[in-house]
Amino acid sequence: MTVNLRHHHQLEPLEKQFPDLVETASIRTLGYIQSYGILLALQEPQLSICQLSCNADEVLGHDPQNLLNRNLEVLCGRSQTAKLRAVLAYGDLNAVNPLPFTLAVRGRDVTFVGRVHRTDGIVVLELEPAAVPETVTFIEVHRLIKSAVDHIRRTTNLSELGAATTTAIRTLTGLERVMFYRFSEQGHGMVIAEDRQHYLEPMLGLNFPALDIPPTVRELFLQIDSRVIADTQAPAAELVPRLNPVTHKPLDLSHATLRGVSACHLEYLHNMGVGASMVIPLLKAGQLWGMIACHHSTPKHISYEIRAACELIGRVVSADLIAKDSSDDYEYQLEVNAAQTQLIAALALGDDVVTALTAHEAPLLDLVQAGGAALLIDDHCTSVGAVPAEATIRALVDWLHRHHGDEKVVYTDSLSQLSADYQADKAVASGMLALSLSETRSQYIFWFRPEVIQAVRWAGDPQAAIQKDSQGRIVLSPRQSFALWQESVRFSSLPWKACEVEAALALRQAILQLNLRRADKLAALNQALQASEVRERQKTEQLRQTLAELQATHTQLMQTHTQLVQSEKMSSLGQLVAGVAHEINNPVNFIYGNLIHAENYVRDLMRMLEVYAEQYPEPTDAVQDEVTAIELDFLLDDLPKLLGSMKLGTSRIREIVQSLRSFSRLDESEVKPVDLHEGLDSTLLILGNRLKDKSERAGIEVVKNYGDLPLVECYAGPLNQVFMNLLANAIDAVEESLEGRSRTDIKTNPGQITLTTRVDNQRQLACIAIADNGTGISEAARDRLFDPFFTTKPVGKGTGMGLAISFQIIVEKHGGHLRCESQPGAGTTFHIEIPLQTKSG
Repeated sequence: MTVNLRHHHQLEPLEKQFPDLVETASIRTLGYIQSYGILLALQEPQLSICQLSCNADEVLGHDPQNLLNRNLEVLCGRSQTAKLRAVLAYGDLNAVNPLPFTLAVRGRDVTFVGRVHRTDGIVVLELEPAAVPETVTFIEVHRLIKSAVDHIRRTTNLSELGAATTTAIRTLTGLERVMFYRFSEQGHGMVIAEDRQHYLEPMLGLNFPALDIPPTVRELFLQIDSRVIADTQAPAAELVPRLNPVTHKPLDLSHATLRGVSACHLEYLHNMGVGASMVIPLLKAGQLWGMIACHHSTPKHISYEIRAACELIGRVVSADLIAKDSSDDYEYQLEVNAAQTQLIAALALGDDVVTALTAHEAPLLDLVQAGGAALLIDDHCTSVGAVPAEATIRALVDWLHRHHGDEKVVYTDSLSQLSADYQADKAVASGMLALSLSETRSQYIFWFRPEVIQAVRWAGDPQAAIQKDSQGRIVLSPRQSFALWQESVRFSSLPWKACEVEAALALRQAILQLNLRRADKLAALNQALQASEVRERQKTEQLRQTLAELQATHTQLMQTHTQLVQSEKMSSLGQLVAGVAHEINNPVNFIYGNLIHAENYVRDLMRMLEVYAEQYPEPTDAVQDEVTAIELDFLLDDLPKLLGSMKLGTSRIREIVQSLRSFSRLDESEVKPVDLHEGLDSTLLILGNRLKDKSERAGIEVVKNYGDLPLVECYAGPLNQVFMNLLANAIDAVEESLEGRSRTDIKTNPGQITLTTRVDNQRQLACIAIADNGTGISEAARDRLFDPFFTTKPVGKGTGMGLAISFQIIVEKHGGHLRCESQPGAGTTFHIEIPLQTKSG
C-alpha cells in the first residue's frame, strides 16, 4: 500500500478537508426548475399529474392548478400517452430518451423534446420546445461530430486533446468560451486548454479553488452527462405543490435536465459575467478527472441535438484520457525504466544491497529524479547526493514506524506540512519518498527533493469563497472577483509521479526477492523482471483495449448518425412527394372532370352544325368563306381526337399521382396489408427518368414477372426504401455495363432489370427477386456487401449505408432474408423474402 502524506493530511476529498462545510441548499431538491421547459411528476399506473412546474400556463397554455391530479391524456392525448406507457415498460429509460411530443398550445401544434426518468417511484417527464428544423440538421451535426472525433483520435497528448475538444465544442454550440479543466489531487481545477472569442480575457493556465465545485456537485457529475444553464437571469419555475403528495417530500431532481440553479451558483455566474453555461464531466477510471466548462455572456439555449452531440464527444474524450494522460510521461518513463534496469542488474551481481545501490549514485537518484537518497539498513545510514542530517533521517524513520509501519511507500512533496521544523531543510528535503524494505524491522530507502518555489495563478482569491458562520462552520459563498491572483507556494518540491512510485515499488520487490533467495539470486531477479514485463503487458493490453473501445465508439457514432441522416433524407423525400402529389391531384381532377363536360358540349355543337347543314344546304357567301377559312371539315374531324388525347393525358397524370402517393408512405410506422407490386411500380415510376432512353445512352428495359401475391402485412415505407436502394443500385450497375458500347450492340443485348415475385406457400413467405445484367460483384465485395460504410462506388457517390439499412429493414424489422447472387460480368440478383404476416414492433 502507498500513502501520499500531502494528500493524506491536506488533500483528501473536500468533505474530509472541510468537515464543518455547510451547503445552504441541497441542489437535488431545490423545488424549482429552469423555465425554458416544463416538468411533470406522474404517479403510476394511472399517470396522473401529482406535481408540475408553475410555468405550465406560459409554456402549455394550461393553468397548473387545473392539471393537478388529472390524467396525462388531458395534455398529450390518448395516443401519445399510450406510447409513453409502452416506453415506461423498458428497464433502462435512458435507452429510449429522447421522446417526441406534439401538444396543442393555444390553438396550434407545438413539438417538444421529452425526457423521462424515475425517482422515488415517481415518473418525471420533462418537456422542452424542440429546435427549429432549419437550425439543426442531422447532416451538419454528423459532419461536425465526425470531424471532431477524427481530430481527437489523431491527438498524441493531453494538450492536443484539450485543444481539439474545446474547438469542437465551441464549433458545435457557438458558445463564447470553452475550457478544458483538469482537477489536481487537491481538488483544484486548472484550465489546460481553451477556445474563446478574441475579445474575452484568456483563462488558460488559471486555477480555480476546489470549493468552487462543492462535494455534492462533484458527486452529481459522476451520474450525469451534461449540465446546461440556459439563462442565468431568467426566473425559476417552482414546483406545485412544493412537496410531492405521493412521497411527502421534495422531488429529487438529480437527473432532471431542467434542474434549477442554486442562488449561490447563480450569484457566482453573475459575478463572472456568465449568461449561459454548459458543463460536460470527464471521467477517468470511474472518477471525476476534469470537465469541459462552457460560458456565454448572454442567455443561450442549446438544443437537445447539439447537447447530445457534445455529450458523445465528452464520452469519447473520457475514453481517451487513459492513453493521452500517460503519453505525456512516456519518454520520462523510459528513462525511469532504464535506471530501474541498471539498479536491478547491480543487485543481481552483488550480495550487498547498500553497495549495489550506492556504488554509482546516478541510477538511484535518476530512478525517481531525486536530489539525494539515504539507506537506513541494519541501523547503518548511507547516503548519496544532498540529504538532511542523519538525525533528521532517523527521526523520520521513528515517525514512519509509529504512524505508517504497514505502508510500503510513503511520500509527500511538502515535509513542512508534517512539522514546521522541516522548513529548515527546505533546500535539500522539501519533498520525501520513503520505501520500506521490511515489515518487521525499520529498514528504509529515502529519496529527497529540494524546494521549488512555484507561482500559482488563480482566477480570483482562492480563500474568498471560504466564510464561517456564527458557529464557526464553513459556509460556501460566491466569490465577487475573478481577477488574476498570483500566489507563491513555498516549502514544496515537485510532486512525485505515479510512475516514480511504481518504480520504487518495483525496486523494493527486487530487493525482497534478493533477501529471500540469496542462494539463487539470478532466478529471483528474473522473476522481478518477469513481473515487470507482466505489468508492461497489462498496460499495453489496457491501452489496446482503450483503443478498441475508442474505435468501437467512433464506428457506432458514425453508423448511428449516418442512419439518422439516411432516415431523415428518406422521410423528407416522402413528405415532399406526398405534398407534390396532393397539390397536383386537385387541379388534375378538376381538368379531367371539365373535359367530360367539354366533350359533351362539343358533341352537341357538332350535332347542331350537322342539322344546320341539312336545313340550309346553300349557305351564304359569308358563311361559306368562314367555313373555308377555319377548315371546318378538318376541325370537326380533329376536335374529338384532340379531346380524347387530353383525356388520355390527364388519366396518365392521375396514375402518376397515385403512384407518388403510394411511394410517399416512407414515414409510416405501422404494420398494414400492402400490395408489394404497387410499391415496386411506384418506385419504378420515381426512377423512370433514369430508365428511359437518353442522348448519351440507350434506355434500360424493365421486365416484370409478377406472380399472384396476396396483400402482405409489413412496414410499407421502409420496404419502399429497400426497393429504392436495390433498384437504384441495379440501374448504376447496368449504366456502368453500357458505357463504351454502341447503340447497335445495346439494341442486340439491351440493359435489363427483371422483377420476379412469387409466394412460397410452404414457408409462408413473399419472395421478390430484383435482377440486372450489369457489371456484377466480386466475391470479396459480396462478403462485405451488407457491412455499414462498405461501398464499391467511387468516393462521394455512396455512403455505404444503403444495403446495410436494407438488410436491417428486411432481417431485423421484418424477420425475413436478404441475400445476393452475383458474378463479375454476369449481373446481380438480390433475393428478398419476408413473412406474409409481419409481427408489429
